[in-house]
Amino acid sequence: MIKKVKVHKMFEEFHILPVIQYVGEFDDKGRLIRLYNSINQELDRIYGTSQWILNGTEEVYFVEGDSNFQAETI
Repeated sequence: MIKKVKVHKMFEEFHILPVIQYVGEFDDKGRLIRLYNSINQELDRIYGTSQWILNGTEEVYFVEGDSNFQAETI
């Protein structure tokens, strides 16, 4: 399943910045398995967190409501 997800750039005041929406790909259990930005670049999960990083950069994003992170840490 593919749907839009809300992301927030880490280390910035995301409550005052506009909402960023990326495209997330989910498995059959509803876990986020892939994340793409607005120009179709794939981000990589930072293991053990709800954060994703854009390859080749230091841009790190928090994914709002990433249930996969919650399932891994419970």
